[in-house]
Amino acid sequence: DTAIDDSGLLARFARGDGEAFSTLVARHGGSVCATCRRIAGADGDDAAQAVFLVLARRAQELVQHPSLSAWLHRTAVH
Repeated sequence: DTAIDDSGLLARFARGDGEAFSTLVARHGGSVCATCRRIAGADGDDAAQAVFLVLARRAQELVQHPSLSAWLHRTAVH
């Protein structure tokens, strides 16, 4: 849902709403996968999954992050 911003979706996920996380993956998955594939080649899909695993684990602390897309990109690059 584009009406809900990323921090709102993260907050909902942190409270147990799995659908909110699915929305975030749908919203940002393409760019994360593209970044990971560009850097890691054949291992890019695994790297992208790892990025979203880190996001799931750190969702509560990232709710107030000013730009989730920037955080995802930086995490994918590293």
